[in-house]
Amino acid sequence: MKVMAQGKHLDFPNLYKRYEREIDPALEAVAKDLCKRAAEEERQLVTENLDKLSKELPKEIVNELYPFMSTLHSATDANLDADATQEDIVTKTKQFDAALGNIVNIIVSYDMGWSKRGNGRNYNSFNGYGTIIGFLTGKILDFATQNRKCKLCDTGHDQKDHDCRKNFSGSAKAVEPDVGAALVNDSAILQEAGLNVKVLIGDEDSSTIAAINLGNPLKVHKLSDSNHLKKHVMKDLYALQKNFKEMRKKEVIPHLKKCFTYAVSQNQGQSAQLARTIRIIPDHAFGRHENCGTWYKDSHKIELNDDNLYYELWTIFEKYAKNAAKFAVIASSQANESVNNMMAHKAPKKCCYSLSESADYRLASAVCTKNDGEKHLLDVNAKLNVPPGKHTAILAMQLDKKREKKAMKAKLPSTKSRRNLLSQMKEASRKSKERSEGVQYQSNCGMNISMENATLIDSQRFADKLPDVSVSSEHCNIVYFYLETSGFSKNAEILQIAAKFEECTFTVYLSPTRPIDADASRVTGLTYIKRNLFFHEKPVLTFLPREALQSFQEFLNFSAKPCILVAHNAPFDSAHLLRLIISHGMIENFSKIAKFCDSLTILRKLFPERKGQKDSFKLQTLARDLLKLETPGQFHEALFDVEVLEKLSHTFIKTESLCTICKTYKESVMAKIILPSSKNLKDVISNSIIKKMAGAGISYEILQQVYLGKGEKGVEHLLSKETTPRKPLITKTKKVIQKVIHYLKSKG
Repeated sequence: MKVMAQGKHLDFPNLYKRYEREIDPALEAVAKDLCKRAAEEERQLVTENLDKLSKELPKEIVNELYPFMSTLHSATDANLDADATQEDIVTKTKQFDAALGNIVNIIVSYDMGWSKRGNGRNYNSFNGYGTIIGFLTGKILDFATQNRKCKLCDTGHDQKDHDCRKNFSGSAKAVEPDVGAALVNDSAILQEAGLNVKVLIGDEDSSTIAAINLGNPLKVHKLSDSNHLKKHVMKDLYALQKNFKEMRKKEVIPHLKKCFTYAVSQNQGQSAQLARTIRIIPDHAFGRHENCGTWYKDSHKIELNDDNLYYELWTIFEKYAKNAAKFAVIASSQANESVNNMMAHKAPKKCCYSLSESADYRLASAVCTKNDGEKHLLDVNAKLNVPPGKHTAILAMQLDKKREKKAMKAKLPSTKSRRNLLSQMKEASRKSKERSEGVQYQSNCGMNISMENATLIDSQRFADKLPDVSVSSEHCNIVYFYLETSGFSKNAEILQIAAKFEECTFTVYLSPTRPIDADASRVTGLTYIKRNLFFHEKPVLTFLPREALQSFQEFLNFSAKPCILVAHNAPFDSAHLLRLIISHGMIENFSKIAKFCDSLTILRKLFPERKGQKDSFKLQTLARDLLKLETPGQFHEALFDVEVLEKLSHTFIKTESLCTICKTYKESVMAKIILPSSKNLKDVISNSIIKKMAGAGISYEILQQVYLGKGEKGVEHLLSKETTPRKPLITKTKKVIQKVIHYLKSKG
């Protein structure tokens, strides 16, 4: 009864917790014994299938995996040679035995499971479990768990008075590489069997292979799981639908997937040829079939035309071509996923078993089921010196037969075809119904408000969250930046962002949404034709505004200190940049910016004699007159302008000036957010006072709240309170304050 209960691992009352602690140590011992038996089987199968493995695997892996293949072949040839003497045969046989004894390198698959549901930042399970499965046996060779918490220890029990399983203190995400390295590099079972893992099959979701190679004196090769690989390829292709209309045609992505699958299937064990075939796929999709192999026979309806799309496809398939050795063999870690599924049945994720030894016992049960079926219960009985009983043996046999039947049916081609057909029908039905129904269910759909329709942003939240940065040459780094825009108005779109920090440069072109002003196009050399951006008639790769901002943010993060962004005519550039940042809700993402500095203002003070001359402070004119730089054709390419600005600043402007004559990011953001809401005061007070209020985070709404709550005295105190001695926040001029109060009074 006890053994059967623990084999099924259902939810039990406290009485069965006692049974668990009595029976399951024996279950763990049986699991380890079955792993040892599987390791011996794996070793035996490797020696029997050397030739087959050598043909299927890429040569670069075979040479490291089985370095004694040439010795084995020569020894075998000597035995077959009719002219060989007995002495030669004995010598060669000894060489064969010696070589065979050293061939212990194996291939395993590895994957990790967690005892709690989660994704992204929600990976915070207290327990993780991993298994390595032999490539030839399909059985678990070893297993391990990492437990981050123990309930009894947390309640004050001494670690010695219970079976404490807490053995890891890192984050849940760090569990997978840690367990993988322990199983591959330090497995006692593999060492006892004389096995050495040389190739690991797994997904690309963790840093497992890096952790393994870090703790292993010999290199371990990585093969990608074929199912995860296809998912990643499809994800990359579907991401292109946002920017390219041709990718939205329903037949394009399935066709590209089929091409990739054919390439992998027909070039097994030939990584170089596989890489060449994958690189041809973009050409094939664009109707360039000169290099297509024998698999391309008939004409295809799919023929793409967008050159920008060609570049994106080339980038995607080039990434996979460079890693062709990882999937030159159709490898899979689905057996590990199967174990994780078994574990989810034995330890349901709705319950927490990871605070005691229970989760470890349940993993041992899953290992036994995977390696030996339900008849492992008989071995557990034997470990406990308990007769299994007739009915236990019969039930175990029936369950194993049922499981085997189900597995065989699932592998049939007809079953797989049926499964795929049902999946396609279900997906087609879903899409059809969702298109006709509209939005019926979507995260926060009842509360979402378009940014375009929003008139107010919670200015107080940003006033509290954005840091006040100490600005000095010691505490900040200087970053020079420049923008090219689609016009000269306040609403012009940014077409290019360029920046330079020390020796690092950054440039990105943005996808415009409307035509470029003719005068701006003449100055910048940028044109927008048929949804493509051209610089002096050459197409350039463009990104969506959010992607461009994310790239710019990553560039600024290269600086360990806060940044002062220096631009020539910074009020224009910073206004456009801030409008883009605010419209995409990325204000806090750019908190690395400390201040904006205007080099134009500083140079006007340094060279007052140039005032009054036409265009004398344009960047091109300053470069010609002060730096003797004569390259007019290169100006208005943002990156070139940035480099010229840097030379001018290094030559004529002191760093202290860049740090003092500037406007803080916080003040600039607050002004940009609040100014639209302060338009009511335009006819009441001057623009300079309105801007000062906006920079201080005082909106018209805040003035109204203060007036309603504290009256005239509250408004007067808010505007005139001193931030530093003799320096009011806004103004102490009573005439201005009275105008504001009178206006608020008139509005009730």
